[in-house]
Amino acid sequence: MRRKITKADRVILSSRRLWVFHRMRRLWKKTSWGGDFDLGKMLHVPERHRGTVQLEMPIDLFRAIQSKELSGSFIRWAWIRGIFGAVGSVFFPKRGYYFLFRVPYDEILAGLKDHLQKNDLSVSYRRGSGCVEAMVRGQNDIVDLMIGMGLSDAALKMEEKAIVRSMRDRANRLVNCDASNIRKTVDAARRQIALATFLKENGHEDELPPDLAELIDLRIANPSASLNELGSAMNSPVSKSTVTYRWKKIMSIAETYGFSYDN
Repeated sequence: MRRKITKADRVILSSRRLWVFHRMRRLWKKTSWGGDFDLGKMLHVPERHRGTVQLEMPIDLFRAIQSKELSGSFIRWAWIRGIFGAVGSVFFPKRGYYFLFRVPYDEILAGLKDHLQKNDLSVSYRRGSGCVEAMVRGQNDIVDLMIGMGLSDAALKMEEKAIVRSMRDRANRLVNCDASNIRKTVDAARRQIALATFLKENGHEDELPPDLAELIDLRIANPSASLNELGSAMNSPVSKSTVTYRWKKIMSIAETYGFSYDN
């Protein structure tokens, strides 16, 4: 909400968020000055409720309202909620969430900063575009902030979205990981079958030790088996690392006979 002091000692508050003034009208009757000043006469609402809404009030009234903010009985969370309604936003990018106040006036920023610090909320600040941006990034801090402002339903919905997003990301990672492992298994099997076929077709299988000959027979008979499955299927079951070691020995023997994956 923007603020302007005119030469006639009047203050003009303006905002494009019409609902802020709707809320103000509901609260106005409960204030000590509500009976003396007609809010409707001070409001300037554009046609069709589109555009900037202005509230023009005497400067003495504005100062009286401001003085309430300094009193000990001031309802700070309600004030923070009002600040959020006027200059706050919640952003939901692809990764993470952040809660932003674009505060145009230093005295409001001082009160906001003081209250957030007292409630142990982690906030970062940066200056730009005629205001100071106070940003809350941690999900737990955002939820605490929303609950403090009385926005419990919105906080629950945000947590639900965060949980769904976390589960979806985890599922995607698992699918990608499985797909990557399958590609590696298929590629390794294809290369081992080429190696085994070379040794068989060139009559070198009989020159291999029995455990290596058994391994290439198992690979040809089980082209889609993993190294673990090959190791388990051997007459004397061995581990995945042993199977890997034996394939390296087979490869080194095949290379002495001129084998290459490039051929």
